[in-house]
Amino acid sequence: MGYLGTAEAQQYGFLLPPGSALSALGIDVPSPNTNPASLPAAEQTAIGKCGTIVQDFTNAMQNGPLASIGTLSNDISNDLQRDAAVKNATQAWSACMAHNGYSYHQPQAVFFQELRLVYGDRSFINIADPVSAAARQAQIATAVTDANCTQSADLAGIYFAVQTSYEQQLVNANAQALTAAVRQYRTAYAKELTKLPALLRAAKAMPFPTGKPAPAAS
Repeated sequence: MGYLGTAEAQQYGFLLPPGSALSALGIDVPSPNTNPASLPAAEQTAIGKCGTIVQDFTNAMQNGPLASIGTLSNDISNDLQRDAAVKNATQAWSACMAHNGYSYHQPQAVFFQELRLVYGDRSFINIADPVSAAARQAQIATAVTDANCTQSADLAGIYFAVQTSYEQQLVNANAQALTAAVRQYRTAYAKELTKLPALLRAAKAMPFPTGKPAPAAS
């Protein structure tokens, strides 16, 4: 969140409305339905089937054409964690947060921890659920501190500069393999679209996050 800046933190905190980033660019994004379980049974089943199809395709691609890209992404992440400049900036950010009463060692932990606190520490979070005024103000205060500490440590500037450098090095070194992987992915995606009607008829509905299966269509 600190990477987005203090203006967004002061207005929304960690509760950025769905599509807000695109809306800022003039692209309208419809808000998601507040609760899939409130939809008709047939529609719930269709959503569940689509979820199954997407998950199956994603798994196949991650184990196929995108496997090498995933490996490179992990390499970049590991390099960033070991980079001295990023480490120093992260430590400066953590010290700034501690000075303001927050015990965080990694920026990524702030967002997830604050969401859990805002929604009552539940295992499943629906961002459309209501949030109390007190909880909203508390997370805004944390987000503003996060943004200010990110700026004072120049964590965003350093992190993204180092990330860009590592990415460019790996892309240059693996250009041929990456091009082939992208081509394979596009081919598989186009083929999947041609099979979509049949897949929708045959796929089993993915269970909803509550753990209850989607109702069968009548």
